[in-house]
Amino acid sequence: MASRRHNGSSSSTSSRNFGLVSPKLKCMCGLEAITRTVKNGENVGLKFHGCPRCPDGDCGFFEWANVYPKDVDDLQLQVFERDTLVAEKEMEIDFLKEQPKMVEKKLGNNEDELDDTKMELCHTRIELMKATGNEKNFSIALLVSWIFFAFMIVILKA
Repeated sequence: MASRRHNGSSSSTSSRNFGLVSPKLKCMCGLEAITRTVKNGENVGLKFHGCPRCPDGDCGFFEWANVYPKDVDDLQLQVFERDTLVAEKEMEIDFLKEQPKMVEKKLGNNEDELDDTKMELCHTRIELMKATGNEKNFSIALLVSWIFFAFMIVILKA
């Protein structure tokens, strides 16, 4: 039964490459780690170092093989660039979310300004109507004074 479990594990997740043993690398059991290749999943084809007793007596040792500092630096740069792009897009989204609020505020200010302008127009019309009424009264008063003046001239000459 133990060999069946071993075969199932190696066929589904990894295969042993007995020819590739890293003499410098030891697992937590103290044994030399064995290099294996991922058989399925998103890391298919990548090599890793693991315990030679896996899966029966696996100590949990795991380390990717062939990861060079340059590769790590390149990957870190890519992650940084993507994180930066995500942050920029999030800021852009926040700005776009704020725009309707700013437009609504500006619209409210414009509506208040329009209401004030309408009120001023109403007051101006009222003043104009009063001025028009005063002009008519002044014209009538002037006409009456001319008639009175003419009447006085006629009476004084007679």
